[in-house]
Amino acid sequence: MILVNITNGFGNNLFQYNAAKLLADFLDQDLLAIAPSTRYYAIPFLEEMGINFGSLHPTMPIHSRIDDKNYKSFFDEKYKECNLLLSGYFEDYTNFKSEIDKISSWYPKVEKRKDNDLVIHFRAGDRLLYKNEFDTKPSVDKYLKAIEKFNFDNMHIVTDMPKWDYITEDELASMKFHVSTSPSMHVEPYKSVEYFNSIVEGLSIFNPNMKKRNVLEDFNFIRTFNNILFQHGTLGWWAAALSEADNVGVYGPWRSWKGASNKNLSDVGFEGWFKWE
Repeated sequence: MILVNITNGFGNNLFQYNAAKLLADFLDQDLLAIAPSTRYYAIPFLEEMGINFGSLHPTMPIHSRIDDKNYKSFFDEKYKECNLLLSGYFEDYTNFKSEIDKISSWYPKVEKRKDNDLVIHFRAGDRLLYKNEFDTKPSVDKYLKAIEKFNFDNMHIVTDMPKWDYITEDELASMKFHVSTSPSMHVEPYKSVEYFNSIVEGLSIFNPNMKKRNVLEDFNFIRTFNNILFQHGTLGWWAAALSEADNVGVYGPWRSWKGASNKNLSDVGFEGWFKWE
């Protein structure tokens, strides 16, 4: 059978599970996901999507451990009778692009909206805090330039922030996100606050709608739109990839602060997708 280690992050989990399921289907094997803990927040949402969780028995023989670098080499029938364990992120669009229709069939369908509204997935939360990536964040002017490429009626915001409104340093300090990080990794709080408030101010001309939902509801909500804009979130990437949207804007540099290890996800080139930066 195939087992796949699930890390933290709903979008990350979709890359991991989809990579594992493509391999399991090729080898005609069963598939189980292994959660990072029994209390992992995304388990019920992933189960609702049809993902089965289990555990690696201590006596179960593992023939090979698969990571990002050797993944494609295991699409070989000689592994049909082997137990294989995937551990990695598998964030390479070439693993999925030609199989996107098949992957879409694995998950519950959503009904596409009848309107011409735009949804923006604004990944903030812990990502608002990190100093190693702060200087590469797209400015509000870049957001506005990307928004100009859409012909839309109303704007909707999907975000992991508890509200879409101006915040203070004290409010930011009190916010809890699904990833906890050391203060030593954080940029000065006033910079995070100024950046977030600049986005709120810049987009206020569109009077955007924002409603708090759980992560699965956010994912499915994004999938219903014909116009989608997102920066470098894996949840946004999969929501757009598994949608029927005609117009999708993906942030071109993706996560440029990673240098040579940056992923290629903005280069996927699905029909109707464009890069903004």
